[in-house]
Amino acid sequence: MRDIGVLGAGISGLFTAHFLGGDVEVLEADDRVGGLARCFGGEGFRSDIGGHILFSKDKEALAHELAVLGDNRRRGVRANKVLYQGLHVKYPFENGIDVLPKEDIVHILHSFVDNPHKAPPTNFREWMYHVFGDGLTDRYLLPYNEKIWKTPPEQMSLEWVDRVPRPPLIDLIRTAVGIQTEGYTHQLYFDYPKTGGFESLPKALLAKLAGKVSTGFCAARIAPVDGGWAVVSASGEERRYRRLVATIPINALFAALDGVPPEVQAAADALRFNSLRVALVGVRSADLPAYTALYVPDPASLYHRVCYNQVFSPDMVPAGCSSVSCEITVAPGSALDAWSDEQVLGRVVDDLGRDGIVDPATVCYRAVHREKYAYVIYDLGYSDRVRVVREFVESRGIHLAGRFAEYRYVNTDACVRRALDLSRELRGGDIAPEARVSDAFVAEVARG
Repeated sequence: MRDIGVLGAGISGLFTAHFLGGDVEVLEADDRVGGLARCFGGEGFRSDIGGHILFSKDKEALAHELAVLGDNRRRGVRANKVLYQGLHVKYPFENGIDVLPKEDIVHILHSFVDNPHKAPPTNFREWMYHVFGDGLTDRYLLPYNEKIWKTPPEQMSLEWVDRVPRPPLIDLIRTAVGIQTEGYTHQLYFDYPKTGGFESLPKALLAKLAGKVSTGFCAARIAPVDGGWAVVSASGEERRYRRLVATIPINALFAALDGVPPEVQAAADALRFNSLRVALVGVRSADLPAYTALYVPDPASLYHRVCYNQVFSPDMVPAGCSSVSCEITVAPGSALDAWSDEQVLGRVVDDLGRDGIVDPATVCYRAVHREKYAYVIYDLGYSDRVRVVREFVESRGIHLAGRFAEYRYVNTDACVRRALDLSRELRGGDIAPEARVSDAFVAEVARG
């Protein structure tokens, strides 16, 4: 019986194993590691599964990510825009309002300062109006969030809204008169792999975990045995561990775990999520703007965000070409969920042409990636359901880590932080010596 088994070789599982060191093994159902951090494409075009960059207010977590990448990283500067009524507005939207018509600017400022939505908010829709006022909410926040969440915002709770920074009034005033300001400054500068796309990060972790990762092993049954755990694959292969960490989606864990009570299973089944389609469109042109991403709140366009891959790294496209990755959230079971790849690509290329993003005549490569589990939805009742699920799993002695295991909408840095904290807990206070980074390196990362 090995010491610790880790289910899932996404960022959370790989970093947890990296920090644990010692007698640890990672089991991955797919034939590749990486989870949401993988890439796809062909003919020299490469795309991440959604736009990924390395940045964080948590400098220790970020230092560990950068240390794993080593020299395979380059510094980038955010150059995002919002496509609003044909205008390319600086991102975040409240930092680019100077390009809007003057009446729009007046309405945004007036409704932000003299905001009638005074009552404490009870749902996400009320929160947006309460914090941002009518002007910003109606023009950008409401349509964009309706589009990405595929859920009426009045049916969403407030557990996650600390992810949405609140603009200071002085920034709005400066922007309104044309003085340049920057919002979300913690993500203004970022790092990204020079080569290999974001998948370079899990691949680098895999190299550090040589011999400790088994791919193609889907946990079909998980049961207590001899004071530990037996994990059995669909083919009947069995692995035994003294302790178990699950980073796989909670639904997959419960499908394999013996003895889940009906009320706990019902709580897990009621947890909601959105799937993702990423349409990669390559073009025979190097003339696309040097944006990192374009946010598109207009419901007439299928995608909510378009990433310009060559800006992250020239390695993402063939010489003389460019590409965009168009992200589309999909509610499971919806009409859009039934669309074929060709339907998605046909609509995306048409929308790119209409929005003036890409000339359809220059398109030379098209591909779609489908991801079942992409976005955790914080609907009303989320807290109670998650509490029931987590309390049951903890009572069984299984440790959870990662977006769809813990059921938290978190970025890579938060996954690394959870892996750090959990590993220290399981090791009795520190991470494996080979995974440590120096205080000097953390300080260097903090200085930027």
